[in-house]
Amino acid sequence: MFIMNITLESIQLTESDLSEYSARLSSQQELYSLTAPAKPIALLGWRDRWWLNHVPSEQIALHYWIYQTADEAYTAADSGRLRISAQTLLKLGGRESVYQPVDSDQVELGDSVWQAGANWLFVRETVVVLVAEIGGQIPEETTFEIARKVKNKLDNLLE
Repeated sequence: MFIMNITLESIQLTESDLSEYSARLSSQQELYSLTAPAKPIALLGWRDRWWLNHVPSEQIALHYWIYQTADEAYTAADSGRLRISAQTLLKLGGRESVYQPVDSDQVELGDSVWQAGANWLFVRETVVVLVAEIGGQIPEETTFEIARKVKNKLDNLLE
């Protein structure tokens, strides 16, 4: 089901949303789908990079992808998690993405959640969100709270 009222502007975090972190927007960029050039193709992909505490070494990237259906969003996130990090884990039978599933009973972020250190990838309805810290300077608690801010915006739209 396509949720018509979800737009980038309605879920995108702003400077006021991140005011407690003294955030400064450093760049914005349109993105391809997590699975590009393969299907599913995102209706919209976008990335905002923020400097927390006005310090370039405390950088966070917020990625947003909007899909036509919830199934497409999940498929893109699950198969695309191999593409968002060059790091992999050695598991019996081969290598897996460093983004590992998180039990949704323990972490309430979305319909499906994956974590790699302080980075969070989650699906909520037709939206995939990646909150990624760059440089190892931002603690997991901070990135999780920022991810929850996006989730809360999504929840408000879906009520």
